[in-house]
Amino acid sequence: MKNIKIGLMGLGVIGTPIAHKLYNYYKDKFFVIANGERKEKLQRQKLKINNEIFTPNIISNKNELDTPLSLLIVCIKNYDLEKSLQDFKNVIDDETLILPLQNGIFSYDFFCKNFVNNVVLRGYVQGPNTKRYGSNIMYSNSGVMHIGKTQKDKQDIAYNVFIALDNAGVDVVWENDIKKMVWKKWMLNVAGNSITALTLADYSYFSKSSEIQILCRNAMHEFLLVAQYENVNLIRSDIDDIIDYYVNYKGMKKTSMLEDILNNRPTENEFLAGELVRLAEKHGLNTPMIKTLYFLIKIREEQYMTGE
Repeated sequence: MKNIKIGLMGLGVIGTPIAHKLYNYYKDKFFVIANGERKEKLQRQKLKINNEIFTPNIISNKNELDTPLSLLIVCIKNYDLEKSLQDFKNVIDDETLILPLQNGIFSYDFFCKNFVNNVVLRGYVQGPNTKRYGSNIMYSNSGVMHIGKTQKDKQDIAYNVFIALDNAGVDVVWENDIKKMVWKKWMLNVAGNSITALTLADYSYFSKSSEIQILCRNAMHEFLLVAQYENVNLIRSDIDDIIDYYVNYKGMKKTSMLEDILNNRPTENEFLAGELVRLAEKHGLNTPMIKTLYFLIKIREEQYMTGE
């Protein structure tokens, strides 16, 4: 990728470590995408990442660039994608590669539908431990990014993105079957995120509780059935991998959904368990446990979001 220009939208748990590494390596060829009040706030505040001053170029329109963005990395939440559609259109052209890193499959389908001329990559990030302390954002584990070939089977293009990220020190893994791996992460989210949010359990609890492991396994068995009907090659050993990941994780990290519940924030329940339930119904499949998890999170979220 010659004369590369990389844009990133979303300085949250996932986006901040990636932005930090890209900014340090690509300097003025890296851009944070923001507009309106968000742009003004980022320009006004003295943001630090791991105690280092973070002052990237902040743009809201492609007219602010002499050449188009080569790559747009999207790290905002699934529920913010629709209302950010015009923001994306303002900063990219048909040659810009798009890499959404949201959990689940909604974001990939969203970009394929709304940007039919662009190459869209599949990807996700697992394991960052980003925390915010006022204007200082800290992380010791940036997480591992996984990417693979695109919806147009242009493996060479996707691999060039892999190299560009790897050169910047992003911990990135090339996946030969990225669709399966995205679904596997989604399965982890549907089971683990929902159950931990309802039980208030962090990762460390998995090594102590056989009951929470059983609940996760039961939910994932339902997920596996839906994946098979969608021709995704998830198998029983993938469930074992996910349980092992939770059990052997070092530290007391909380899932993103548990963090949302604890802080009375909107969750991505609709795009995780909800999306799976809708796919199951399309195939005439019964997923009683996942549907129960979906309803329980939905009720809990409605309680604090509406103040009832």
